[in-house]
Amino acid sequence: MIQLMLKSVLSFLPLEPRVKPLSLEHRPLRIAVFTDVYLPQINGVVTSITNMVEGLRELGHEVTIVAPKHPQQVQEAGVIRLRSTVYRPQPEQRWAFPPSLRKMWQFSRLGFDVIHTHGALMPILAIGVGRLLSIPVVHTYHTRFRDYIHYAPFYATLSWLMTSERWYARSTRTGRRVTRQLKKGLDLSTKTLFAVADVWFCNRCLELIAPARQMALELDQMGVRTRVTVVPNGIDLQRLTAPQADPFPALGIPEGTARLLTVSRLGKEKSIDLLLERFKLIHVSNPNSRLVIVGDGPERKNLEKYSLELGLKDSVIFTGYVNASGVGAYYQHADVFVFTSTSETQGLVALEAAACGCPVVARAEMGIISCVLNGETGFLVHPNDKQTFAEKTLSLMNDADLRTQFSNQAASWAALEGSPQTMTNRILEVYKRAIYEFEGYDDLGLPPEFANFEVVPRSVDEQLERFK
Repeated sequence: MIQLMLKSVLSFLPLEPRVKPLSLEHRPLRIAVFTDVYLPQINGVVTSITNMVEGLRELGHEVTIVAPKHPQQVQEAGVIRLRSTVYRPQPEQRWAFPPSLRKMWQFSRLGFDVIHTHGALMPILAIGVGRLLSIPVVHTYHTRFRDYIHYAPFYATLSWLMTSERWYARSTRTGRRVTRQLKKGLDLSTKTLFAVADVWFCNRCLELIAPARQMALELDQMGVRTRVTVVPNGIDLQRLTAPQADPFPALGIPEGTARLLTVSRLGKEKSIDLLLERFKLIHVSNPNSRLVIVGDGPERKNLEKYSLELGLKDSVIFTGYVNASGVGAYYQHADVFVFTSTSETQGLVALEAAACGCPVVARAEMGIISCVLNGETGFLVHPNDKQTFAEKTLSLMNDADLRTQFSNQAASWAALEGSPQTMTNRILEVYKRAIYEFEGYDDLGLPPEFANFEVVPRSVDEQLERFK
């Protein structure tokens, strides 16, 4: 009904009808990139988008970025901002409002050939724009949202009510047991809701892009029927590998000290607390080691407190946000890059570290597997094996010859694997296929694969295990 009403209103505007192109070889494409996150925010998705857009524009294509308004934004050509508000469970995140009729008219006048979406809310708005203006939609699956349930609007409050510290849970054994079961039920229902939404959205797109093969396989297992093309995100090799001064002495870490590095947004899903626990084991064996955490986020205060509780006050340094132009210096002068997140669809920071010749030790889970050659550019360790993680890190710290060997192999491999030109060419192939095969949209109903979706499972524990 809403779609019909909008179409009737838009019919009075001087919109130009979209004509399917006969040939795309002799003119640049007009591409709209709808994204939840963009500059001045700094994270892996923003890095991926800026590298992609730069590559497309260098080839002569017309790219328009559509992103939420941000209080610190700077005026930039080729960027359209939508009115937005703060998303309270994640204060650094902006959520956009649907585009106004004026913005819809502007989109129509720009005559986009294809819409490429990134994120959670903006892709849903882009689906609406694509259907109203008859434009094919391509989506890059950057984020496995069921790993981010703690940012759901209702989750924090309900989870707080179900903790064992509440008076009604402390008073009796039954109260504690009931709250534990309620918490498991909350986790399961939220993960299920996010998984259903993921599949629903992916099946509404004409093409999907996954940064790693592991993510493409998981999308298929989830019930996604849209064609998935694996296109690893490219990195700015020239910016990263340009020689830079050593930033560690300014942090009180002299040359000769064992330097461990991680670069990450400081959110629960990144498992930095698990990295601190593993570093505790490393520090016991090598008290001269230091861990530098580059990045910021909502968990920073909790992580700083936890590092003190672990007795690592002077051995863990939090730098806060570092500009993209300065991150390469940390990679170049670190001894080992350590990473414990298991929510990555690719793990771009591991590829960046490899490009700078920094060996990687990471937990073998999800997309990070595609960014580390185990035993050649670093080590992949079972996600729950703390001891082996520490041992592999120590082996690289203590063996200069092994570290040099891995460093050389990592730099050579990443120069090929992380080529932005390769990424851009593969994405263009996806765009052109989507444009040629586009024949309109069906309805917005739930796809048939949800007919037998088990909403109320028999065993909560078994179902939670299925989402790990």
